[in-house]
Amino acid sequence: MSSSGPATPPQPPRPPQPDPDAHRLARQSVRWAVIGVVVSSVLALAGLYQSSHGGGGRNSADGGTGWSTGPAPGPDTGPGAPSPSPSPADASSGATDVSDPGGTPGGDPSPDDGTDGTDGAGGSGGTDGLTAAEHELRDSLNPGQWSRESCSHARWQGAEAALFCTVTTVDAYGVPGAGKASVVMYGTKYDRDVVFQSYAGRLQPGNCDAQNGVYGTWRENNTGDSAGDVVCFLSNTGQYVFLCSYYDRPALVQISGADRTRLVAWWHTMEPVFSR
Repeated sequence: MSSSGPATPPQPPRPPQPDPDAHRLARQSVRWAVIGVVVSSVLALAGLYQSSHGGGGRNSADGGTGWSTGPAPGPDTGPGAPSPSPSPADASSGATDVSDPGGTPGGDPSPDDGTDGTDGAGGSGGTDGLTAAEHELRDSLNPGQWSRESCSHARWQGAEAALFCTVTTVDAYGVPGAGKASVVMYGTKYDRDVVFQSYAGRLQPGNCDAQNGVYGTWRENNTGDSAGDVVCFLSNTGQYVFLCSYYDRPALVQISGADRTRLVAWWHTMEPVFSR
């Protein structure tokens, strides 16, 4: 054995080397924690947005109204008793009854501001239950067709005067036809148009002679000139309705019946409505 000089003292032990897998796991844990925070924030913001916008869905009550008008929806004036079917004939006159009683275009009376012949504009009437404005309206009707003695107070929202009268006409073949009609007068054409457009605005343009659930114009038979607008539809009471406006005055005329063919034919014989 040989000697090679003094011995070298031992070195202190080195610290252990870090495990690379442990660092990778730590980084992954941090990454997933960050992703979790981001997802939670997004979900919370989405929930707040849905709450502030009422759930984001459209309620079925927004989808329109209930009466049938053919190709387009029409207004529903509310529940009411259906008008009776037309009777075969009027025994006293021999005229066929082609229309049915009715108030508003939907078949229901429209509330006014008073009862028993009074309203907000006209005040009390006479023994016939009519207001002064209704007397004036009645006296403007064509006495050759409109039975003025039959006219009674009708209820139409916002009208200055409204009557429900018996009308008897004769067609081109000399065959008489009788029925009931409503005639309504408003303070202005604007007031009248608000009511008319509440119906026409939901329908498609068309020809009421051949189509239902449409709006168009109507003409005077003797002149051929357009005299007003008309809407025709099937009401929620099962009655066909024609509602006509006039260009020269703030008036509406409405007829209704269960037989559309007879109603159209009778409508063409109803003129003139006004004699002055």
